[in-house]
Amino acid sequence: METNNKHNKVFKLESLSKKEEFSVPDGYFDALPTIIQTKAIASTKKAFVFNTSVVLKFALPSLILLVMVGYFGYKYQAGSQNTDAQIELMLANVSTEEMVDYLDHSDLSSEDFLELVSFEGEKIDDFSMNLDNISDEELDLLMQDFSAEDLENI
Repeated sequence: METNNKHNKVFKLESLSKKEEFSVPDGYFDALPTIIQTKAIASTKKAFVFNTSVVLKFALPSLILLVMVGYFGYKYQAGSQNTDAQIELMLANVSTEEMVDYLDHSDLSSEDFLELVSFEGEKIDDFSMNLDNISDEELDLLMQDFSAEDLENI
């Protein structure tokens, strides 16, 4: 076997030169921790750059959504007001006799009817009759409509 003589050479430390091959500036290691900290802090800070494409990417769809919600909200509100007006018009076309006839033939009791009606915001004077302007004949007709038991319950 052949031995490689290049690697078998013996080195002695005394034979090496004592000259410094690398030099460090004075005070370098004293300032090294602050240099590292400033570079670490600078790398974590992100600079804010105003980008118009980002604004268009988020603001434009938001604006379109806001306009659509406003449009459909307005349409819904106008439609509900329109529906209320149509209901009032339909009820105005129904005669009082037809309403009384319907209530007489329905299973709806006066208590059920009063539960359905809301009197919030109304004044009692709006419902009371002005008896000063009623003639005696009209009062007699009204009294005939009520039985004695009804009058006792009032």
